[in-house]
This record gives sequence, C-alpha cells and structure tokens, in this order.
Amino acid sequence: MFTDMTFQSADARSRGNTPRHKLTLAQVIGFVSVTIFVSTEVAAASAAGIWGLSGLLHLQTAGEIVLSVIIGVPALFAMVRCAQLAFAAETDPENN
Repeated sequence: MFTDMTFQSADARSRGNTPRHKLTLAQVIGFVSVTIFVSTEVAAASAAGIWGLSGLLHLQTAGEIVLSVIIGVPALFAMVRCAQLAFAAETDPENN
C-alpha cells in the first residue's frame, strides 16, 4: 500500500543496496576548509554586529550578554548547518 519515497539510482535499486559515501583525505580537507572559512566570516559578522549594537544602544554587561545570545544562537545554527551542507557536498558521489 505504501511505497518507499527515498531516491536511489536505478543501478543501486537493482543491486538492492544503498550507495555508500567513501571518505578520502581530500574530502575531509575540503569539508574542514569550507566550514572554517564560512564559520569565521559568520563569527566576525556576529561579533561586529554585537559590538556595534551594544555601543549604539549603550548596553551594560547584562544587555550585551542578552544581545550576544540573541545573535549568537542563530549564528551558531548557521555554522552547524554550513558544516552539514559542506559535508554532504564533499561526500556526494556525483560531485567526485
């Protein structure tokens, strides 16, 4: 009654197994490089935004901490999501 909605290539379905990701040193270096590059850009932009807003609004320590959490949590999510996407792109068999 229900069908499997996952995508597999025709030859993978005929073999009856899913394609496996082979991790090489070049892929790990590419994944780490992209993640570090984008994460430093996001961290620098977040820090500059926090510094600018806290100076503009004359926030005290507690206000800076609250602002840091408000800006830092989405920035951390963006870094983690970037790492996930970079890993998926580097290990995708169609990209190699």
